[in-house]
Amino acid sequence: MLSTLPLAAFEATMPTPSPSSSSSPSPPPLGRTAVRPAWQTLPEPVRHAVAEQLPAPIASVADQGGGFTPGIAAQLRLADGTAVFVKAVPATHPLAEVYRHEGHTAARLPLATPAPRLRWTATTGAWVVLVFDNVDGRHPDLTPGSADISRVVNAVAAMSEALTPCPILDVEPSSTARGDWLHGWDLIAGQVPADLGAWERRHLNDLIKAETLWRAHANGSTLVHGDIRPDNLLVTVDGTVAVVDWARASRGASWQDVADLVPHLIMAGHTPAAAESCLAETPAWQKTGVEVLTSYAVAYAGYWTGMSRQPAPEGVPHLRSYQRHAATAAIAWVRHRADATSPVA
Repeated sequence: MLSTLPLAAFEATMPTPSPSSSSSPSPPPLGRTAVRPAWQTLPEPVRHAVAEQLPAPIASVADQGGGFTPGIAAQLRLADGTAVFVKAVPATHPLAEVYRHEGHTAARLPLATPAPRLRWTATTGAWVVLVFDNVDGRHPDLTPGSADISRVVNAVAAMSEALTPCPILDVEPSSTARGDWLHGWDLIAGQVPADLGAWERRHLNDLIKAETLWRAHANGSTLVHGDIRPDNLLVTVDGTVAVVDWARASRGASWQDVADLVPHLIMAGHTPAAAESCLAETPAWQKTGVEVLTSYAVAYAGYWTGMSRQPAPEGVPHLRSYQRHAATAAIAWVRHRADATSPVA
């Protein structure tokens, strides 16, 4: 039982997983994770409809390759010196509803939200299109010692405070919007992969029990972004952090957006203990129960462990590589917490 065995029992024969110990190739840079269609592949009537919404003619186009969805993403520089960011996906694509949800959320964000303004969204020419103000920035550096770490942690914490109470009342509660997909050990148990780690295999039943507890503590009065990770964050020249891609927003407890940073800090080179220490001063982290955070780590580990073994979706060939590294980080996080909480100690 995980609840009775300390982690030290495993360390003599199996080291704690870490991103550096993974044998899989490193995932690609954040700007080259997807193989997206180019702006010019949009039907001409759709491009014309977008152009009609802009304050000046399009001067140049820079297609973007980041993210983990196969939709079109392009930065359009305008003749007046401004820029917009365009996202588009066919209206019949399985992700079309996700894009619509992002548009619905982005259109209702308070002006003070550190997010780019949605200029226009529509379903036109059988495409779902979103046009945002462009953010000139870079993805944050979360490696140990980086000044971006405090910027990001402070920005996410401040964002959660600003979005409490939740300004959008018709978004789903987090327990269902996120709980419906954020798990995986239960599915893995149905057909245990031959390459599943010995530690995970040994404690599979306990991981299944532990991965659901967080849901009972997920609901609350904050608008939760629900997908805080480096490629959804942009740091501008003055150090301001913008949060993009609100496709998974829900109404819930603010600790979720803060806790989402932990596996990404681990992937950036932090130990699990060091990653957690980066968040230790945030009120949301301090107020959240040990068992809840452990359950959340277990859920992410299960989700990424299961999803990383699925076939790569069309247009996103690097997604599974990213998920393998994320699973390694999340499992390291779980094992760090394992002797500090009863469900998985």
